[in-house]
Amino acid sequence: MEPTSPPVTVEEGQRRILACARPLSRERVSATDPGVGGRVLAVDVFSFRDLPPSPVSVMDGWAVRVADVLGRAGGDSRARVRLTRAGESAAGHPAARSLPAGAAMRISTGAVIPAGADAVIAQEDTRIVETDDGAADLELDLERVGALRPGLFIRQAGSDVRKHALLCGAGVSLGPGELALLCSAGHDAFAVHRRPRVAILCSGDELVAIGRSPRPGQIVSTNGLMLAHQIREAGGVPVDLGVAPDEPTQLQAALARGLEADALVTSGGISVGDHDLVHACLEALGFEALFRRVNLKPGRPTTCGRTPGGALVFALPGNPASSMVAFELLVRPALRKLQGHAEPRWRRPRLTVALTHPLPAAGRRDSYLRAQVYRDASGWCASALRSQASGALRSISETNALLVIPGGTPARPIGARVEALVTGPLPAPAEGTWTIRHEREPREP
Repeated sequence: MEPTSPPVTVEEGQRRILACARPLSRERVSATDPGVGGRVLAVDVFSFRDLPPSPVSVMDGWAVRVADVLGRAGGDSRARVRLTRAGESAAGHPAARSLPAGAAMRISTGAVIPAGADAVIAQEDTRIVETDDGAADLELDLERVGALRPGLFIRQAGSDVRKHALLCGAGVSLGPGELALLCSAGHDAFAVHRRPRVAILCSGDELVAIGRSPRPGQIVSTNGLMLAHQIREAGGVPVDLGVAPDEPTQLQAALARGLEADALVTSGGISVGDHDLVHACLEALGFEALFRRVNLKPGRPTTCGRTPGGALVFALPGNPASSMVAFELLVRPALRKLQGHAEPRWRRPRLTVALTHPLPAAGRRDSYLRAQVYRDASGWCASALRSQASGALRSISETNALLVIPGGTPARPIGARVEALVTGPLPAPAEGTWTIRHEREPREP
C-alpha cells in the first residue's frame, strides 16, 4: 500500500533514528585482543601510575650534580671541569647507589636518574682524560654544554601523566596511541560497548546466491555482500541471513530471525509493488515505522523503525546504489552511536569541492551523486560519475564520495563549489601538486 505520510528529509530521518539508538551494553576486552582496535570506551579510564614512573634521561651521557660542576667552574662559563667517574645507570638497570659528590655517572637514554644527580651532560660534550695515577676522569666542556641547569635532559616523573589523571574519556575510540597510553599506565583490559550484531536479509525471487549462474530473469545477490562490508567498516558484526523469497510465510520467518540481532538491515521488497512484502511482514512482527520514505535520490523507498524488543530495522531498496547510499546516510550513523562513539564520529567527514564537470539542475529530491574526489594544484576537486542509475554497479565500485545536491539546486558550472560526503579513501595528489596552500580547504568565493 502506498504510504500516506510525506517523505522525510535525510536530516529528519537521521534525527529520528539516532534518537532511538542507544549505546549497547558493556563488555571487557583484553588489550591483546586482535579486535580491540576501534572499540569504544564505555567508562572514563584513569592512570594507575605516574608516566614516567621515575625521572629518566633523554640523552646518552653523564648524570651530574649541577652545583658540583658550577662550583668547580668558578663562574667561568667556558671552563673545562673534571669529575671522577662513578658507575652506570642503564635502561632497565638503575644504579644501585647514589651519585657521590664530585662525580659523574654514565647514563643511557631512558635510564633512571641516580639519586643525587639533577642534570645530564650529553656524551658529545665530554671526553675521558687520564690522571697521573693511571685512572681516567671525565672532562666537561662547559662552552659546549651551554646553559647548565637542574633538569637539563631529564624527563621528570609524572611529566607525561600523573597518577589518577584521566587518560581517555568514555566515547574514545581505541587506536594505537590510546592503547599504548592505557597499557603504559597500568591497564590490560578495558570496558567497551558491544559491537552491534546486524542481521542482513535480501529478498526477491530473482536473486541467486553468489557462485551460481543466474537463469533468465535472475541476478546474482550481491547486496548482502556489499552491506556486510559496509557494516564491518562501520564497526558492526554482520550476520548474513541469506535470501528470502517473495512468499509471506517464509519472508516473515526470516525477518523474525533477523529481529534477534541488535539491528536488521533488509534489501529489496520495500516499494509499493504487488511483490513488495517486507513492510507488511514487519508490521505483523510488531514493527513501528519511524518513517516510510525519504526525500532522497537514490533511496526514496527507504523505511526505518524499531520493534517492541528494541531492534532497529532498516528496510532499504533493492537497487544497489540506493541500498549503498541509504546505508551511508541512515544506517551507518546509528551503528556508530550503538557502539558508543561520540557525536562527531557518527557521520562521515565532509569537504567542499570544485566541480570538474557541470551538473544539471536538481529535481525536487535531495540528490547524492556518486563521485570521485581528489586533490590537484587548485585544491579539492570532484567528478560526478557518468552513470547515476540505481543499478549501476560500476559507479559504486569507482566512488569515494557522494556529492550533496539539495533539491531545487540550479545547474552548476565547472568550478562551482559543492559539498562532498567522503565515503572512501582519498587518493594521494599527483606529483608536484602538493603545496602548502592545500593545507586549507577551498572556500566559497
